[in-house]
Amino acid sequence: MSSLWKIYWEFPITATIGFLLVFVYFGVIIFLPVQVITQNFVAYPNRPNVLNWFLSLFFHGNPGHLFSNLMFLVFLGRVVEAKVSKAKWLIYYFMAGMVSVVLDSFIRGFILSDNTPLVGASGAISGLAAVSALLSPFGFKINKISIPFPVFIVSWLMIYSDFMNLFSSDNIAHWAHLGGFFSVFLTAYLLTPEDSSRLKRGFVLNLVFFTLTVILLFFITNR
Repeated sequence: MSSLWKIYWEFPITATIGFLLVFVYFGVIIFLPVQVITQNFVAYPNRPNVLNWFLSLFFHGNPGHLFSNLMFLVFLGRVVEAKVSKAKWLIYYFMAGMVSVVLDSFIRGFILSDNTPLVGASGAISGLAAVSALLSPFGFKINKISIPFPVFIVSWLMIYSDFMNLFSSDNIAHWAHLGGFFSVFLTAYLLTPEDSSRLKRGFVLNLVFFTLTVILLFFITNR
């Protein structure tokens, strides 16, 4: 147990945000009245509110929703934290989170007239997925050991799933996820030219592998 705990805290920013999500969720549902929760911790697409947008990133619909987000956070957050500073990790995370809720509010609230409430950190985690694919597409670290793994495929599958289910009634915030994914292009303008270049190189690399994958799948399915 102690070794697992040590591994969990190997990347402290990822671990702290994960712990904070758990602490806030259970603290809110135990100590706050339902009216306070619905007024402050839930984002409504047709009622833009910066406080609601921000607090909704820390709250979740149920324990299962929280747990699924934690799994992706712990994996993708560690991948990103191994490549960037703690301050930049926070920029990627919170920029993705805010862009995700703003895009969701604009599209669902003002274009689709869908006022289904939005909660959860999945938009911010989608931003980490994009960054991990760009900066560390082929591996991650556990206990300072580099492990080969196609991280980029995880991100691709997440984006594919959201695109294919944009207009489904599955109660998943696909528009928010996509906002998180593509927030990295906005975040790049807040970083140094060197950081932006790393992201651009990663994008080109992912584009090449994506193209090769599509070609390979074409030949496999048409042989």
